[in-house]
This record gives sequence, structure tokens and C-alpha cells, in this order.
Amino acid sequence: MRVPSAVFAYKNRDARAPQKEHNVPFQEILPLRLKNRVSGKLDSTSDVACLQEMGVLFACLKDNDFVEKYCNREIQQFQKCYKMYADKKFEAKKTVNQGIITPGKNLNYKQLNKYMRRFPNPE
Repeated sequence: MRVPSAVFAYKNRDARAPQKEHNVPFQEILPLRLKNRVSGKLDSTSDVACLQEMGVLFACLKDNDFVEKYCNREIQQFQKCYKMYADKKFEAKKTVNQGIITPGKNLNYKQLNKYMRRFPNPE
């Protein structure tokens, strides 16, 4: 019968024991408060539009040996979806350029910086 090595781990004095929190003093390296600005590094997300419609279109094209005249309905659905996506994106960009802060959780870094200037952290 094989015995796991974990059973005999208590006998090994070289094993590292968990560190006790009260023995480690806390050192504040950076201030424990948020900055009053947000960087725009991660704001460039890749938007994938109309993925479902694109999949249906490619499946139809594959089934019909890539002859477009048999997939008119799927092509029109994809074009309609993409037009709606482009219109939404254009409207969102227009409101961002005007400086309007719309309520919600989808704010870009410019809108967040404007909002945080109105309500800064206390010093």
C-alpha cells in the first residue's frame, strides 16, 4: 500500500509554514487612495459586431458553394445588423465629442475623467 507524502509532511521540518500576519508590519509604498484621473490605455477594445449573422451567412455560402445569389436573405440581414451597429457607434461617438456624460456603466476614459474632476478625492 502506498502512503501519500502529505501524511508525513508534518515530520519534514524544512517545509515552509504559513506566515503569521501579526509578524509582518504593513508598509505603505503608494498612497491608499484612487487618483483623480483614469488613463486611456485599455479603452481601445475590439468590438465584434453581428457575429451571429456573419456565422449564418458563411454557413449559407458554404452550403451553396459560395454562390451569393442563393443567400440574399442572409446577406440582407447581415447588412442591416451592421448598419444598426455603425449608427449606434456613430451616435455614441457624437455624444462623447460633445462632452455629454450619459448615465450608465459604459463610460470611456474621457467621460470618467470629466466626472472625476467634478467629484475629486479629498487630499
